[in-house]
Order: sequence, then structure tokens, then C-alpha cells
Amino acid sequence: MQPLLSIVIPIYNNEKTLHKMVDSIFVQKFDDWELLLINDGSSDSCAKIIDDYAGEDSRIRAFHKENGGTYSGFNLGIEQAIGKYIVFACADDTFMLNAFEVIARQADEYDYDIIFIPVITSTCDENQNILRYNVYNKSVSEPVKIIGKTNVENNWFSFLGLANNPINVYKSSIIKKYRFREDYYGADVLMNTAIADEITSAACSNENLYNHFVYSDVNSEHHNISQNKYYDYMHEMYNEFYITSTNLFSKWNLLDQEILICLANFRMVYLTKNELYQINAFNNNHTPSENIDIITSYYDDIILEAAVATQSLPNVDESLFCAIDTLFQNNQISDDFDNPVVQIIRLLNGNNNFEQIKSQIANGLLDYRNPYRIGFESYKTLCTKHPKIANTELLEYLETERTARKLLFNGKFESALDAVMLLFGSIFSTPEQYVILALCGYHLGLIEDSKNAVETGLDIFPNYMRLEELRDIINIERNN
Repeated sequence: MQPLLSIVIPIYNNEKTLHKMVDSIFVQKFDDWELLLINDGSSDSCAKIIDDYAGEDSRIRAFHKENGGTYSGFNLGIEQAIGKYIVFACADDTFMLNAFEVIARQADEYDYDIIFIPVITSTCDENQNILRYNVYNKSVSEPVKIIGKTNVENNWFSFLGLANNPINVYKSSIIKKYRFREDYYGADVLMNTAIADEITSAACSNENLYNHFVYSDVNSEHHNISQNKYYDYMHEMYNEFYITSTNLFSKWNLLDQEILICLANFRMVYLTKNELYQINAFNNNHTPSENIDIITSYYDDIILEAAVATQSLPNVDESLFCAIDTLFQNNQISDDFDNPVVQIIRLLNGNNNFEQIKSQIANGLLDYRNPYRIGFESYKTLCTKHPKIANTELLEYLETERTARKLLFNGKFESALDAVMLLFGSIFSTPEQYVILALCGYHLGLIEDSKNAVETGLDIFPNYMRLEELRDIINIERNN
């Protein structure tokens, strides 16, 4: 007989906490469930523990697999679950006493596609003793019941906090069509965005139903996968969060300025609170020079778009420059390390040779590896204190370029075209002015003019990747 709930719990070396999680399921008053315990290559006693559980209760099934991470365990659970709904949980968390009763009541009142689970996050020690309660609370103030696809779409944005975790109740007939990505620790965000277009009904209780624990010891074997850790794919992952979310709301014709600004703000927070902070994480094995290059690469089209939307271009520039400056000051960087932002730092922190700064600052600010001019704000600030270093032509060029970019990303293509044309009267010439010119032509439907801008730019600046990418896009457009 099909149970109402299939609870899927991946397990990796959780012998200290697994009993607490399973006990929090056993004490539920509602018992129409199956429990899938998935041993993800544990080296402790978890394999025996879950086999013992499976031998004692017919509702429990044990699975053993090579280590592949939490989401690989979730994916195995999706394949094996037979319940009407699938619930994902972590082996070092616990359910509230009445969680399943509340979920069953919601499932009984309507055939919801998804039931969001309010989550309380608390900080604990290695033995799960609470150090700080409720450091984060994902919940709603009043019970929510939404029926109809249009209503779901119109309310999805208010669910983003709850949707950005896997601890929810999913109708099996929907989620079995999908799989979690196994290469990102934030795969739950992408999963919830992927299934959103199939959701036609949703509910959420105003009662907190799940305890999520964050371990205070960064060296703990249970330490949460995303907390205070560095991953090479982090920037790419956060960009994908932003792109998939904006694409979803755009598909629904709901991407108004308010939602765009909120999503862009999330992207900015990920950059400053996570990426820049976690570059110093204990598990980052890159050299200081490599870390500087990594931070320099963070400024890309997605960050530019989000910064324009949130009117935070100066703040982004300052944040990235300060992070690179800190790494430079705190670490032994060789004199021959070639990074355009470091060139600027060396000049600005040098011996106050104003003539040298004035004549050489353009090298770092206009370097092709620094297309978004990291260091511009710091240079402008220093110019107000020491007018002798101000290169008027350079400042005007960069301000005009920034204006053109802002107009372009705000959809004011004709004004952006007018602005970028001013750059061609400057003493400076960079491949980026051809990129902006080509993009203006592309968005105005002037495909041949856009192509000519790209080809001219490549004649002057051969092998510039951004121009080559644009050429490919334009050629596809022409062929279509």
C-alpha cells in the first residue's frame, strides 16, 4: 500500500546525530510513512545503524552507496520512493513533534503539489547542544493556501526563502521527473526553480516543523557543507541562481522592477557576504596570487547587471578592490605578479609619486583583463584628496563608459549608443567600447552594424574573448 510520505535521509558519518533524527520521526503521531535511509559511503557505524533500523521496522528501507554527496542521496531516494509525497531531511537535523500531523492535515484538505515546511535554524556544538536558538527562521506569519497556477506564480516570490532549501514536501508525480544537481551545494535552489512551473497549488503552515542545526566548530566532521567553506564553483553557482530565477519570473511575465531589484540584491549579498568572505575559508588551498585573480574574475556581466539594477556599481567596485587590497597587504605577493588590479594597488599605495600615478594608472584601469574597471572608485576618491594625480581624460572616459553600460543594462539602447559613441572621440581606445557598441546595435536590431563593430574591434584587439563570443552570437542571429 502506498504511504502518504516517503522520507529520504542521506547519511554520511552521522552516527552521533542519526538516532536523534530517526527518533524525531518515531515519536510522530502520524505514522503513514516510509523512511529511506541512504548510507552515502560512511566510514563510521552508520551502515550498521541503518541496517538495524530496517530490520526492526518494515517501514524503513536501508540503502548503501559510494560517497557522492547529499544530493546524490536525495536522487537515489527520488528513484526508490513509493509515497504520494517525498520529504527530504538531513541526518543531523530533527522534525518537530507535530510535523507529520500538520503535513498530513494539509495534504488531506487539498491535493497540493508542494507543501512548504517552515524551518528554524539554531547554532549548536559538536554534540548538538544548542548555543544560540533561532538564528534564522524560515516561516510565515499566517497559514498559506494557494490554488491555481496563476495564483502560485503571483505568490512564488514570497516563498523564495522557503523554496531555497530541500526540506519541503513534494508531490512524487512531479519531483520524480527531476533530479538534483550533484555538483553544487545549493542544488536545492535550482531544483525548486526547475519545478516551479509545474506547481499549481501550494500550502504552508505557520507552525515551525523542522529544526536545522548549524555547527559552531568549523572543523567539525558534521560542519554544514555551505557554512564558512570555499568552493571553486561558488561564483558560477550564485550566478546560476540569479539567471534561473530571473528567467522564471520573466517566463511568467512577472519580472517587474521590484522583483528584479530584489533578485539582484540577493546576488549582491551572495557576492559580498559569501564569495568575498569565504575566499579566506580554511579549506581554500589557492595561493594568495590565485585568490586575487579569482576575485578579479568575479566582476562579470551578471554582477554588472545586478549592480546596475541595485544602483550599487560604486559599492561593488569598492568591495572587490578592498578584498584584493587586503589579500595584497596581508600576503607575500611577488613583485612580478601580473594582475591589473594589483598594478593599481601598487600605484595608489606607493610613494606618492603623483606624476607616476597619473601617467600609469590607466594601464591597470583599462587593462583587457579588468573590463569592469575594478579600482576606479578608489582612484576617484584619491583624486579628490590629491588633485595632482587626476587624469581628467581617463576619468571622463571611464565615467562615460560606465554611463553607457548602465543605459545598456537598463534597456535604454539609443541613449547607450549615444554615450558609447563619445568614447570614440577619446584619446583612449579599449575593446570594451566595441563590445558596448556591438551590444547596442544588436539590441536595436542593427545586426550588420553590430557585426561591423565586432569585426573592427577584433582587427584592433585580436583574440579578445568577449568580442569573439559576440561574433558567434551575431552570426547565429544572422543565420536565423
